[in-house]
Amino acid sequence: MDMAPRAASRRPDAGRRPALPLLAAAVMLGSGAAAAQTTIVSPTFDARLTWTDNASASGLGGFGGLGGGRSDRRGADWILELSPGISMSRDSGRLSGTLSANFRNLMYASSADDNTSYLALAGNGTFEAIEDMLFIDADASISRNNLSVFSTRGPNDELDVSSDNETRVFSLSPRFQFRIGNDTRGSLQYRWRWADSGASRLADQNESQWSAQISNTQITGIFGLGLDYNRSSGDSDNASGALGGGPGSGSGLRGGKTREIARATLYAKVTPEFRLRGIVGRESNDYGSRGEQSSTVTGGGFDWNPTNRTAISGTVERRIFGRGYDFSFQHRLARTTLFASFRRDIQSSLDLVAGGGLLDPLFQPLFNDPLLVALYRDPLVRRDAVLLLLRRLRGDVLTNAYFVSRDFSGGVTYSLPRGVLSLTLSRSENTRLGSAEGLGPVDDFRNFNDVKSKTVTLSYSHRLTPQTSLSTSVSRSNSEGSGAAAADSQRTSFVIGLSSSLGPKTSGSLQYRHQRSDGDSFGSGTNDFTENAVTASVGMRF
Repeated sequence: MDMAPRAASRRPDAGRRPALPLLAAAVMLGSGAAAAQTTIVSPTFDARLTWTDNASASGLGGFGGLGGGRSDRRGADWILELSPGISMSRDSGRLSGTLSANFRNLMYASSADDNTSYLALAGNGTFEAIEDMLFIDADASISRNNLSVFSTRGPNDELDVSSDNETRVFSLSPRFQFRIGNDTRGSLQYRWRWADSGASRLADQNESQWSAQISNTQITGIFGLGLDYNRSSGDSDNASGALGGGPGSGSGLRGGKTREIARATLYAKVTPEFRLRGIVGRESNDYGSRGEQSSTVTGGGFDWNPTNRTAISGTVERRIFGRGYDFSFQHRLARTTLFASFRRDIQSSLDLVAGGGLLDPLFQPLFNDPLLVALYRDPLVRRDAVLLLLRRLRGDVLTNAYFVSRDFSGGVTYSLPRGVLSLTLSRSENTRLGSAEGLGPVDDFRNFNDVKSKTVTLSYSHRLTPQTSLSTSVSRSNSEGSGAAAADSQRTSFVIGLSSSLGPKTSGSLQYRHQRSDGDSFGSGTNDFTENAVTASVGMRF
């Protein structure tokens, strides 16, 4: 069973659509000479040397005989990584966005069969083609992360580099905005999204989405009206679906799936800071096993901004899957930021990985948080820190089925004179829509109707000197699967690291990491993993 991931890692990693990784770069640089004058382009080179007492490169975990039902331990090894790359950023004018791309090359001292190379990419950008009217949004992501909460390695593990875990997601979205008078606003948007998971267990997917909105929140000064329409259709063309092949390994997303929802919203302005919303509409989709279903949407909500540092909003609706809701809270003090969200809606794995997390509703508020801005002055470094935080907050699930997701995430960050302390909590419950027929053997919903996960993370970053920082974090998570079979997994991780500026364009770091996962698979034996690792790295920008 170990031969599958090794063989996969030696395959050429080039995608079937090589032009698409340049999508975000085209948006970043596509505005001609004017953009070139202010866009920051930096070639980079990173070198990393890691000693680990468990050099398992797969990170597969899961079940179906692929890493599950045994102790995943292969002994100690030295791993050298050399990664040339490029980073681009721009945050002003008609063009804005960030892009980073690295060609990662990992070489194992004792196991050359595990050597691998691949392109890691993350970027998003917006180009204002016509001032205040026509915008073009793009995002791109190429990463290798096991999306299952039952995997051996944790989120964003730098040694989780099996090509079986590679996921590529790209989207392009023209957006037309208009205004009638002072109070009526509208938009028309088309989004095309494509995802390819290479040799992994997620189906290759294409999704097109049309959306239109028009609203006037102050037609009479107190009352307003908004209309919203959204239609998405997706296709899946990966008949192999999951590792292992054979019968039953196909994708639960094979063929086309459609979703349509229309809403009318009545606004009532109670005070300048408080507004109520009443909602009525119609929804239909064919995500379940009984063909197309439709239902009336009714609900309500509120928006409350008591101060410019506090934002609270909530929506509750009767939906096709039952009760849906979306609550969010953010409050900033001089040294403290509190945030929380509580949501229940239909999702797919494509929604979770889209944009590499850049499209998550919590991303922008956290990215712009003054405390994080002060701690991570480099926007690319801050972006990566926020994406890692979001991966810890969101419960991942590896599946080709649609599911109803109910998740809570929240936390608090506190600024000290020379550091930032943060505590984050998350809880997710994902319930499969439809049957498990056609799902692959390592699909989380092949044997489970429900997947639950809870995570708590405490972290602290301290600036020792203007050039040197110390950071540490400890995280604990518990995941459970229930249904036709049952499984559980507990993961603990501890990281402490020292980073320093070695020169105007050079930085270095030294990090120790301990991680451990324990659990029982639904087959036989255990699904355990333990690792101690020390990593020294040097990064350069030119």
